[in-house]
Amino acid sequence: MRNFLKWQILPLIFLLIFPSYIFSFQKTTIKEILNDPDFYHQKVVKVIGKIKNLRLKVSRKGNPYTTFRLMDKTGNSLKVFIWEHQDLKEGDLVEVTGVFKRIKRVGIYTFFNEIEAERIKKISK
Repeated sequence: MRNFLKWQILPLIFLLIFPSYIFSFQKTTIKEILNDPDFYHQKVVKVIGKIKNLRLKVSRKGNPYTTFRLMDKTGNSLKVFIWEHQDLKEGDLVEVTGVFKRIKRVGIYTFFNEIEAERIKKISK
């Protein structure tokens, strides 16, 4: 019984002491990700850019989601996906935090170089 409790409590203590280790992100640029997508695949990244091709959509199951291209000043871009409709506008400067996926398959669809966002924060111009 003591071993069972020990193995249940130790992971919780670890998470409380080292949350930044588990939930850390890699602040980077769109260009750096595109130059080495294998390195960033499945990592949490934080990037800044302007919104282009903003789309508010609803899935076949009725779940709202938002997609757009995140573009840097030189024209490099990544696709961004986030669940729910977001209060965003075309051209907004934003900071996106999420998991970068070099390849993502959903049913019959395949997506390349996409960030599945956890957070999108508007930045003042």
